[in-house]
Amino acid sequence: MMRIKHSLRLTFLALFIMGFSAAIVISILKIINSQEYSEISHLKTAIIPAERGNIYTYDYKLLAVTSLRYELRYDGTYLDASQNDLEELAFDLANIFKNKSQKEYLIDLKNAENKKYFLLKRDVSSDEIDQIKKINFFKKPLRGGLLIKQYSSRKKPNSNSAARTIGDLRNDNTPKYGLEYSYNAYLMGKDGKSIVLREPGVNRIIDSPNNIDPDPGKDLITTLELDYQDILEKSLLRQLEKYDADFGTAILMAVKTGQIKAITNLKKTQKNTYADIENFAVTRQIEPGSTFKLASIMSYFEDYGGNIDDTIDCKNGSYRFKGAKIPTVDHEQMGVVSLREAFAHSSNIGIARLITKHYNKNPELFVNRLYNFGLADKSKIDLIGAPKPAIKFPSDDSWSGVSLPWMSYGYEIGLTTLDILTFYNTVANNGYFIAPHLGYLLRSGSNLIDVPKDQISHTICSESTIQKIQLLLREVVLTGTGSELNKLPFSVSGKTGTSVKNYGQKNKNKEYQASFVGFFPSDDPQYTCIVLVDNPNPKIGFYGSQVALPAFKEIANNIYIKEGVKWGGSNAKKISLVNYSVSELLDNYDNQIALEYNKDYYPSVVGMHIRDAICVLENAGYEVIIKGRVGVVKHQYPKANSKVKQDLAITLFI
Repeated sequence: MMRIKHSLRLTFLALFIMGFSAAIVISILKIINSQEYSEISHLKTAIIPAERGNIYTYDYKLLAVTSLRYELRYDGTYLDASQNDLEELAFDLANIFKNKSQKEYLIDLKNAENKKYFLLKRDVSSDEIDQIKKINFFKKPLRGGLLIKQYSSRKKPNSNSAARTIGDLRNDNTPKYGLEYSYNAYLMGKDGKSIVLREPGVNRIIDSPNNIDPDPGKDLITTLELDYQDILEKSLLRQLEKYDADFGTAILMAVKTGQIKAITNLKKTQKNTYADIENFAVTRQIEPGSTFKLASIMSYFEDYGGNIDDTIDCKNGSYRFKGAKIPTVDHEQMGVVSLREAFAHSSNIGIARLITKHYNKNPELFVNRLYNFGLADKSKIDLIGAPKPAIKFPSDDSWSGVSLPWMSYGYEIGLTTLDILTFYNTVANNGYFIAPHLGYLLRSGSNLIDVPKDQISHTICSESTIQKIQLLLREVVLTGTGSELNKLPFSVSGKTGTSVKNYGQKNKNKEYQASFVGFFPSDDPQYTCIVLVDNPNPKIGFYGSQVALPAFKEIANNIYIKEGVKWGGSNAKKISLVNYSVSELLDNYDNQIALEYNKDYYPSVVGMHIRDAICVLENAGYEVIIKGRVGVVKHQYPKANSKVKQDLAITLFI
């Protein structure tokens, strides 16, 4: 057997080493919680994530919010605590969480004595964590062994409403798209830094004056309003379901400010329901069809000084343009008619023959005019993914002999739904371009900051062209394809659109896109709105007047009911007009609508809403007699264009 020499000496040496080690540990703990922590080489600097700002509606209702939840754990192996300390901690936990008694928490703490990450409470709120941080036990070195683990998730309190526009975050909290992406630099804030003691599964934050607290992100106040969002979604969904369409989009824009008040994109899912899963309005280009005729007529007015009463031969509804394989066929058979009639009834032949006649030898002039209108400019909307409009030039390889007439009524052109709406909004705004936008204000604490944006406004054409084109858009509703809107108690101007999506594919059933875009009230436009429905079932219906216009009508009427009293002028009463007498209608009506006419002959007001008719005739100095209640004028006496007889009133039959 080997005998150990100097055993006593070895015992003293071992005790010395243990004591020295303990002293080092105590010294480390003291240094860790002092300003000299930086001398400990194994301490690390950790990033403390900033709290992301929230996204709100125009009236401060939540659209997106970061939901922070926490877990509270306890390291029973780290520090010895006296019985009094544990009892005090148990008392505080019971008082804050109220889910267990002090006695139950005390049992938990004793059970955690030899456990490193004992769970005290799951799903702890921010308020509860703030209270934990104030108790005495948390102020001990290394927080007494209490461990707080934070979890965050981005939530949309209004579920699918404008979901694609609001945007989403990845698992690492970086934005994917939408407003979350566009305003990420403001929403994300600035991360903080803290010295931590790294241990498996957790970082212990070391209190130090050199720690940097995170700076929370700013809140984004948008232009969206939930009431209007709800109106658009319900109206669009009704038409999508009725016509079994693939997808649809609707946008509502404030005329004078460019604020997008509501935007919805609904696509059919595999379950045959509709969800906002792709921002078609901003990112998907379409061939606009007849809504583009507005730009074609404006070009004619600007370049050739045309008039709304100029005549066009619509060739009885069928005409083959030079170079075309098949003839163009109109929905209505019309011969020689005024430009006003051709536009109101959406004659492809009439508009295309007008443009071809004047621009055939110089198509560059026509395309340059479209560029001057801003139609080739990429949208300034504060969302990613908006493409540059596709408007071909005569020098392009794709230009053909039929490009000019086809472009004149909205084919061989690529625009987004938002591009079309922005153009119509400019017309509604008397020719002044306003960029559409969704960001309104940024909020930091109680401070409100304007969102930086392009405030430059400019006119796109002459005042005379705007006046003419506004009359044409009103005529569409008064006598043309939008006449169903005459039943509204306020004036609307706009244009229907019906385009064939697969016109170049033979032996296939035709697919359509139906749309309506317009503004209201006509005399003092407050809102522009567009509704587009893709691939409705043609066996049920496919024309813009059938499929898209009813949704527009419902949207406009619901907005009028909500705020028509603010519009002033002809819309100064937010009421049901059925219960009002003619004298009250006359008393409450601002005479702002004018009509060009020959003073020697009675003007025509057939097809007008009674409000508009009263306005026109009173401006002309006529006495008006009404037969019937409120609605559209069906007949008038004396007849239109008959010679004026002195002191004879005009009787309108509703």
